[in-house]
Amino acid sequence: MRILALVCAFLLISAPSAHAGGWAVTYLDPAPSIQPSVAHTVGYWVLQHGTHPFVGGDLGRTGLRFKSGADERLFVGVPLGQPAHYAVTFTLPAGSYEVFGTQGVFPDHQLGTLTVPGTFLIKPPDKDKVAFGSDGTWPWEEIAPPIKNLVTAPSSLAPAPAAAVVPEEPASEPAPVWLVGLVVAGAAGLFLALRKRLRPAARR
Repeated sequence: MRILALVCAFLLISAPSAHAGGWAVTYLDPAPSIQPSVAHTVGYWVLQHGTHPFVGGDLGRTGLRFKSGADERLFVGVPLGQPAHYAVTFTLPAGSYEVFGTQGVFPDHQLGTLTVPGTFLIKPPDKDKVAFGSDGTWPWEEIAPPIKNLVTAPSSLAPAPAAAVVPEEPASEPAPVWLVGLVVAGAAGLFLALRKRLRPAARR
């Protein structure tokens, strides 16, 4: 029994700190409408405590996991050029999915849902999962995660809209000049014909 207790104590001491209360949050970059059986590439960020890159060395494998009933699919991401920034390519059949961020040494983060065809619907992270006690440094430049307003104003943590780039409706073009002229000429001809037809009746 004493040996078993010692082994348990050793395992607890040697376990990574991420499993002893650490956590992370995954944020998606804006994504296009997802079509069935088409390859899509989406960017995402895995931030420790929801606000900064992992500081414990190698984070491990990250990606996106899609779950629809008993069907579960994991797509592994690759690092991009910015700290904590990744991209993943995936393809899915039509259906509705729960979406999770796979976060290496951290537990998975539930991102929201995805309807195919359709867009991601992202739920906001729990306020308790976003820790704002940083040292004030900002490790990103032009390309950065969508959290700067959260770091500067924690009270702005609010439900996020669907992570989607919706194309604008094309502006309606004015009718061609020749078509306008044709309509005007037709209306004038009709008016003259009616006037000519009614004029003899008036003389009688």
